[in-house]
Amino acid sequence: MTLPLANATILLVEDDPNAQLVTLDLLRMGGANRCYSRRSVDSAIAFAEKLPQVDLFLVDINMPQKSGFDLLDEVRQHDRLKKALVVAVSAGTLDIDTSRIRKFGFDGFISKPLRAAEFARQVQRILDGERIWEVN
Repeated sequence: MTLPLANATILLVEDDPNAQLVTLDLLRMGGANRCYSRRSVDSAIAFAEKLPQVDLFLVDINMPQKSGFDLLDEVRQHDRLKKALVVAVSAGTLDIDTSRIRKFGFDGFISKPLRAAEFARQVQRILDGERIWEVN
């Protein structure tokens, strides 16, 4: 899959309002035109179902109610969303955390805090088909 950031539909799932704003700003400054955000898994799935397609979910792992693991599970079982890439964006950078994320089947991992100068390029690499596992 090779898709320019400007043409990708990206859905950020992040419960922290400040992290949500920073991530969306970095995506937009990097050239993303269709990036949306939701603060919970249920809200993200409901919103994604209304979009023509979702190319990439960027999801925080540790959220109240349902986690990023729950989102990945729901996306992979969803007839229309299952082809979307799902990348974990998390502060959990211990080997045990990243190993669990990889084993669970995420398409990549980007650690928090996000590196402003690199983030849009990391997302573009993912959209180009690269599986990145980057810990700051």
